[in-house]
Amino acid sequence: MPGGANHDGAGGPGSELGDVAEARLPGGAVLDLHCHSSERSLDSGVRAEVLVAQAVARGLDGVCLTEHNAIWPEADVRALADLYGVSVIRGMEVNTQVGHVLVFGLDRYRPALSDIHRLREAVVSEGGAMVWAHPMRLGDGSPPAWRDVPDLFEAIEVVNGDHSDQVDGYWATLAEELGVGRTAGSDVHSLPAVGRVATGFPEPVPDVETIVRLLKAHRHAPLDFRPGGAHGLPHLAEPPQYTPRERH
Repeated sequence: MPGGANHDGAGGPGSELGDVAEARLPGGAVLDLHCHSSERSLDSGVRAEVLVAQAVARGLDGVCLTEHNAIWPEADVRALADLYGVSVIRGMEVNTQVGHVLVFGLDRYRPALSDIHRLREAVVSEGGAMVWAHPMRLGDGSPPAWRDVPDLFEAIEVVNGDHSDQVDGYWATLAEELGVGRTAGSDVHSLPAVGRVATGFPEPVPDVETIVRLLKAHRHAPLDFRPGGAHGLPHLAEPPQYTPRERH
């Protein structure tokens, strides 16, 4: 895992961003949960290897490659993790009728997953987790009824790197009221976007199983490293009591 210092060179990509080390809890980890590579997402302009190298330069403990309706082979992400010494975890960003969903714990994409209920059924069956991606973005679908959100998602991406929402803003407040977790992801499609926001965890996150477990337990918090953003995690030192509701 990378050391605590911010490794950005003066004037380099991400040099204006906050220090990741200031946000990391002792024994914890900071990961960017929303990243796209040019190998598997046509709208991305950064190769996976370059993306991971920038994550190391930013001082992150890892990234999730959440490609559009596609997933990396396990052997390939393991090779990247071994090469750079950080966690590289595979996921997907699935397009559904209610918007985009970050999915962790599935091994492959199939067209039927574009239906949110079939997607939820598959994820629950495989023991995975779902995060409602950039709900503040208009035009991605028809949002679900608020009462349905806890049954569909483990968390909401309350801060997205392409939007100005804050870690204590509207979506964060809504997630708390609905009883779901709060994450942040950069939505990386370019090199400077890596690690501009991230999600903090109170323990190391070496694999997708750990991410799923911590998402389900709400042991995570959004971090905003952009100028003026907030990236403190004091409440994660003693995470709140949480009893996951039954999924149907």
